[in-house]
Amino acid sequence: MQNIKKTIFLLLFLTLPLFSQGSISGLMFGDFYYVISHHDSLVEGKNGFWFRRIYFTYDYKFTENVFTRLRFEMNSPGDFKTSGKLIPYVKDAYIGAKFGKNTGYFGISPTPTWEFIENFWGYRAVEKTPGDLYKAGSSRDFGIALKGEILPFISYHFLFGNGEGIKSEINTYKKEYLSILFKKEPIFLEIYADYADGKKKEDTKVYQVFLGLPLEKIIFGFQYYNYDKGQGEGKDRIKIDVFSSFVNLNVSEKITFLLRVDRMADPNPFIKNVDYIPFSEKNPFYFGLIGVDFKPLKGISIIPNFEFVIYEKYKENEAPKNTLIGKLTFSYNWR
Repeated sequence: MQNIKKTIFLLLFLTLPLFSQGSISGLMFGDFYYVISHHDSLVEGKNGFWFRRIYFTYDYKFTENVFTRLRFEMNSPGDFKTSGKLIPYVKDAYIGAKFGKNTGYFGISPTPTWEFIENFWGYRAVEKTPGDLYKAGSSRDFGIALKGEILPFISYHFLFGNGEGIKSEINTYKKEYLSILFKKEPIFLEIYADYADGKKKEDTKVYQVFLGLPLEKIIFGFQYYNYDKGQGEGKDRIKIDVFSSFVNLNVSEKITFLLRVDRMADPNPFIKNVDYIPFSEKNPFYFGLIGVDFKPLKGISIIPNFEFVIYEKYKENEAPKNTLIGKLTFSYNWR
């Protein structure tokens, strides 16, 4: 054990000059939560504190145009039954190079699936964006990416990756992502698609459109995505339509009101075990949240909010009990 400690201290000492040339940043957010109502009796009534995200990030520039990032993430277990430690894992690990108005990346980097939408929404600390929350893809992938401008008002983000997110690849299949963003103030329009091969000639396709309107005191967002998975063009393919809209009302520099409503138009077999808010996978539903963001200091937010899920009857499946969760969300970051 003593030899291990000595080795760690030696490595820290040797790498200290390198860290002094880069920058370290961090982000933490989580909640005190109370599950007021839920269709699962084992979840209803649960309450406590948890971290839903902790980032520790190191950025380093080799030159003005060549850079790298290493980011670790850790989270509290969100399945309402696991009492485990927060274990860090690699979230970003890439090297990038700028050339003109374009940037290339190699390694584990953000996908375009909801990168722009999440930044525009601005409240990942409160909840995931629809594609993320309902398991339409992954926020990261290992591969080669290219971002840049086609014209001053048109930008793109392309990624060719494993399709395994941050996990190691154990197959020969690949995934292609493409986002085209049109920016003409005050309108932002993103058109997105991805395609992935899979086992047994199974493929997955996602099509998405997002419209954002950032005005002086209020920000509007409207999103639609279609998830399509299966073999060939048979009737057994899983097809899911999701609609979402949100409004952020900036009352002052320190207070913002939040409102969001999603429409899951089809049963979704992938969302039964969603962390922190497990859904019924057998019924369509409306998801909504309402909250207020108080910013006492720059980089710090305290956000009381409520999330609700209202289910609908679907064929022979009766509507399960609706969900209502109260949260006091906290978020802080530094750089």
